[in-house]
This record gives sequence, structure tokens and C-alpha cells, in this order.
Amino acid sequence: MGKWLRETQGTGEVRERKAVHRRGFTVQRSPLYIACRASALGFTLIELLVSMLITSIIMAAAYSVFRVQTRTVKVQENRLDAQEYARSVLDMMVREIRNAGYLPVGACTTTPANTNGIITASSQTFRFVYDSNAANGCADADENIEYRFDSTGCPAGFGDIKRKTTNPANDQPLTDCNVASSFTLNYYAKDSTTPLSPVVLANIQRISISLTVQSKNADPVFGGQLNATMTSNADLRNRGLPP
Repeated sequence: MGKWLRETQGTGEVRERKAVHRRGFTVQRSPLYIACRASALGFTLIELLVSMLITSIIMAAAYSVFRVQTRTVKVQENRLDAQEYARSVLDMMVREIRNAGYLPVGACTTTPANTNGIITASSQTFRFVYDSNAANGCADADENIEYRFDSTGCPAGFGDIKRKTTNPANDQPLTDCNVASSFTLNYYAKDSTTPLSPVVLANIQRISISLTVQSKNADPVFGGQLNATMTSNADLRNRGLPP
């Protein structure tokens, strides 16, 4: 702390002034004096508390923005995961269903019987045949195929899309019990936008497949498991063609 000097003026008033020290430096052989106060003022307790409060508010706001952005990114990732999963299942189904009725060497005999390559067509099951190698009718491997929704062993409201073949005998799930029970197959006649009701196998020319898939990787903090609903159409381009 600096000294306080009291000087009595001619009027009898007392004036206080803070003692000032001089620090000497030599610059190019000439003395240089810099006046400096003997004491330095600091922050008061109230100023420190106010600054800490303002800093805390700024940090809380920055963290809130960061958390919102992180949540948005994670939700988008989960939704994209569900969409990609649904699209992969749809693409496989559509690619094979489009071959229904491809019988270049003539109609083939199946049990139960088929109508121009279609054996079964219901709201959640479609079974068809085609002659992939133009030989032996439709008795070779992967020429008699069934797609269906099956909820066996799955949580309530969900099930699997299964692919079943007769040669080789195989019933394989394409999903992980994460397809909603709203899975639907709709059938359309040629150049029609109205689903067939009742479904007549001989009139089916296009199939609309709609499924809702739940994301496989649950994230309870950021959005949980999200659902993605996708629809695709399979035109049966081979039906009605002459052998």
C-alpha cells in the first residue's frame, strides 16, 4: 500500500494524495523515469461473482446448442439406418418378384397350381414361379419362391419378412423381427390405379409393397428406435407374354 501524505494549504484545508514512486531506467545513457503507483487495484468479490455467473450462463447456452445439434445428427443417423434397411429388403423382393411368370418354354406344373406364374397372392403373402434358365420348367433352384410376413417369435406388433424356396427347401428371414405388422401387399390389374378386390390371379400385373421397418440400433438418449415406411412397385413384365 502506498503512503498517504497530508499537506496543509494556506486555507487550512487538508488534502490527501497518494505517494508516487519513480522507477529509473537508462535509455541510450540517459536516465528515464517512469512514474508508477505503489499499489494496483484488483477485482472486488462482487465483480468476481458477476463474471463467474456470466461465464456460467454462456457455457450453459453453448452446451445446450451443442446437445441439440448432437441430438439432431443422431436422430438423422437412426432414421437413415432404418430407411437403408427397408430399402435393401424392398429391392431384393422387387428384383425377384418382377420375374414372376417368366416361362419361356411354356407353362410349368406346380403344387398347388399356378396361374401364369402366380401361386398365392394375399395381403401379406406372395408365392410365384419362373424359369430362370429356360429349362425344366420351374423345378430348378430358386425358381419357386414365397415372400410372407411372419410374426412368430417376435415382439407384439412386429415380425419378419421371410423368403421361402422349395428347391432347396429353405425358409429364411430377411429381417430381425423389426418389421411392423402393417406390412401390406396390394395387387393391380394392367393400367389400373385401384387395388384388385377380390384378387384375381390372372389379372395381376403390378404389385405394391409397403413396409415399416424399425431401426436396428436403439439409442435411448437420442430418439430411441425410429421407424421408416417405404413403398415400392414391382411390375410383372413377363406375364401375358407369349411363350
